[in-house]
Amino acid sequence: MPPPSTLVAIPALGSPELTDAVLADLRRDGSDVRPEIRIVVVDNGGDYALPVADGRVTLYRPGTNLRWIGAANWALQTSVDDAYDFCVVLNNDTRLSPGFLDGLVAPFTDLDDVAIVAACYDDFWLHQRARVIPPTAAEYASSPTYRDVPFCDGTAIASAAAAVVDLGGLDTVAFPRNGYGSDIDLAIRVRRAGLRCIVTEGAYVSHLRRVTMNRMGETSEANRAEILDGLDAKWGVEWRGEAGLGPDSFPAHNTGSAASWYLDPDRW
Repeated sequence: MPPPSTLVAIPALGSPELTDAVLADLRRDGSDVRPEIRIVVVDNGGDYALPVADGRVTLYRPGTNLRWIGAANWALQTSVDDAYDFCVVLNNDTRLSPGFLDGLVAPFTDLDDVAIVAACYDDFWLHQRARVIPPTAAEYASSPTYRDVPFCDGTAIASAAAAVVDLGGLDTVAFPRNGYGSDIDLAIRVRRAGLRCIVTEGAYVSHLRRVTMNRMGETSEANRAEILDGLDAKWGVEWRGEAGLGPDSFPAHNTGSAASWYLDPDRW
């Protein structure tokens, strides 16, 4: 029986050195030469040049800036259309642990009813943070440990492509700008459908944070507004509890510690 197949999409808008670096991490692991893996840079700016022109990593130039949410939906639908089992979407401002893709998709075969998997990382959400933050992603020590979580941050996320497309993918109507908050919305729909969101300690990303958003002049407050407007309109006051968050989450200017945003921070 052939191994499960995976489409990897990397949305990119400027900062080509970052895209080059994350591709180098995938090449380091040999992910670019495995026949069951397809790697595509979604070139939202139309000006990215692949560092190695060997045809193993390809470009998709949509002709307009799809932003993160549009690029992710393109990847999900393409995965279904081309019969890939899993869809991975990676921010280009990330660096990856060794064996990243294998570690990221392992929960789909190790566990039942998994729809979304995220790598652990060095960023804000406690439920997704690595137990030990290494000096570099290349020094991360992976562990076959899984966490059932209320949602997965979209920084480095894998989906069971057909199941997520059947649930409607990411909602571009409720989240019409960049897609901030759409990962929480998708997780609510996934979990209401009886499926699982998993964070794996078998894969890790170091996230540089907001590189593209800063280049585009997007502010944290505008992104916060997209999250709250979209989630409040779809789910009313219920969404925070379903996401494991307390009433003080997402305050103006994103103040407070991460723990102060959770209903039960000690769980993580």
